[in-house]
Amino acid sequence: MKQLIKKYRNNSLSQQELDTLRQQMAETDDEQLAVLLEKDWQDADIDVSLADSGRLEAVKERLMSETHQKQGRGVIYTLFKYAAIILIPLLMASSVYYYMKSKTMLNEGTVVSTGKGESATVCLPDGSNVTIFYESRLEYQQSSFNKDIREVNFDGEAHFKVKQDKEHPFVIDNEHLKVTVLGTVFSLAARKTDNRAEVYLEEGKVSLQSPSSGKTIVMKPQDRATIDYATGEITIEHLLSCPMNISQGYLTFDSTPLSKVTTTVGANFGCNVSVADKSLLSKTFSGSLPSKNINEALEVLCLSFELKVKRVGNKYTLY
Repeated sequence: MKQLIKKYRNNSLSQQELDTLRQQMAETDDEQLAVLLEKDWQDADIDVSLADSGRLEAVKERLMSETHQKQGRGVIYTLFKYAAIILIPLLMASSVYYYMKSKTMLNEGTVVSTGKGESATVCLPDGSNVTIFYESRLEYQQSSFNKDIREVNFDGEAHFKVKQDKEHPFVIDNEHLKVTVLGTVFSLAARKTDNRAEVYLEEGKVSLQSPSSGKTIVMKPQDRATIDYATGEITIEHLLSCPMNISQGYLTFDSTPLSKVTTTVGANFGCNVSVADKSLLSKTFSGSLPSKNINEALEVLCLSFELKVKRVGNKYTLY
C-alpha cells in the first residue's frame, strides 16, 4: 500500500492500481492510515505552497467535520497535512486523464453503423454528407481525416454527397475496392456478404480501383461500374437514365436470385421474409421494389412469381 500511495502522489498509478489502492484504504482503519500518510509526508519532497489556499481550507473544514470527536487531534492534523499535498497530484491526475481521454477519442475511429430496417445520415468533418442504409458501417479517424486525404472505411450501401476539395481527395476503402473522388454525388453498394459491388455516378468524376486485380477506371456521370469480388474485374456501362435506387426509395435488382431478394427486403424493413416453395429460391428477379412500404414490395414479388403472402408477427411467408 505504501508503494501505491507513492505512485499515486507521483501520478503514475494505472487504473487497476488505483482501484486496488481505494479498496485497501477502505479496509484500513484510521490510525493505520494516518501512520502511512504521515510516513509518506515525511518522505515526500513536494512544495506545498503551490496548493490553492481556498481548496486547502475547504479540505480542512471537511476533514474536521468528518473526523470530529472520532479521532485524536494528531490524526486530524496528519490528515490535513496530507490533504494539502494530495491536492496537487489529484488535480494533475484529472488534467492528465482528460487530456489522454480526448487524445484517445481522436485516435479511435468514429463508427456509424445501422441494423436491419435502419438508415442514418452522417455529416463528416469536411461537410460531406453520407446516407447509409440498412446493415451498413462507416468508419473514419478524426485525428487524420482531412489532413492529407479524407479517408473512410465502408461496408454496406450508401449515398455520398462529397464536398469538393482539390487539396484533399476523398477516399473510400473497402476490402474489394477503392473509390477516390474530389467532389461528387454517387451511390455505392459494397457489402462483404455479396459477390460484387456496384457504383453509380450521378455527378462529378470517380476513380475506381480493384485492389485484387490492380485495375483502375475513371467513371463519368451516368456510369455504373461493377466489381466482381472473385476476379477483381471491373465492368462499366453508361446508362441513359438514372436507375431507381434505395436513395430514391427503391430496392433495385438485376437477375438476382429470389433467395437474395427476400434477404435484402427483410434486412431493409427489419423483418423476416421467407419462401415456402424452396425450388423458387434459385429463380431470378429483375426490377425495383418500394423500399418504404413492405406491403407494396411483397405485392410486386407475389405478382412476379404468382404467390401469396402470409404474415405472422414480424415474419412474412410467400407461398
